[in-house]
Amino acid sequence: MKLPLFPLGAVLFPGARMALRVFEPRYVDLVRDSLKQGAAFGILRIREGREVVQPGADPMPRLVPVGTFARIVDWDADSHNMLNIIVEGEGKFRLLGTEQQTNFLVVGEVEPLPAEAALPLPERAHSLLPLMQQLLAHPAIARLQMQPQMGDGGLLANQLAQLLPIPEADKFALLTEVDPLVRLDRLLQKLEEIDGS
Repeated sequence: MKLPLFPLGAVLFPGARMALRVFEPRYVDLVRDSLKQGAAFGILRIREGREVVQPGADPMPRLVPVGTFARIVDWDADSHNMLNIIVEGEGKFRLLGTEQQTNFLVVGEVEPLPAEAALPLPERAHSLLPLMQQLLAHPAIARLQMQPQMGDGGLLANQLAQLLPIPEADKFALLTEVDPLVRLDRLLQKLEEIDGS
């Protein structure tokens, strides 16, 4: 399937939300079309290149091979003609190829990846529940209005990985992990590293 893409320096996880400020004409058009059609678009991490087209630079970024379907759940426009949107990740896809339109919007040929089965939260991960409540109380995160997935270990791991200050390369490694239990354990290990530093 063809999917308009929004390359970023960041990762979006299924079941998690992120806020974006949109000002480039190609992405304003993408947001407008997405809202009008109720359609998803893709968010992928940039492996090489820039989010914003720079004069004289190659406008086509090199992208990682796995991304997330994103749907706009809230938006507003500010006085500087910028769109503020909140997107929610829905599922993962594999990128098969890309093309760039005349307005520099990247369109991908993508293949949806299988949905993950729900994972009951293991007892060893119960410490994540108060951490999630703490994060959701932070004003910058509260405005995302993310619904915590306390009963599904895989989705809870996704949401925490989205919100925690983990390097984006590590987030991408978590995103591409196909086993939600392994992802959860890797996240627990990351938290131990953060606590120990």
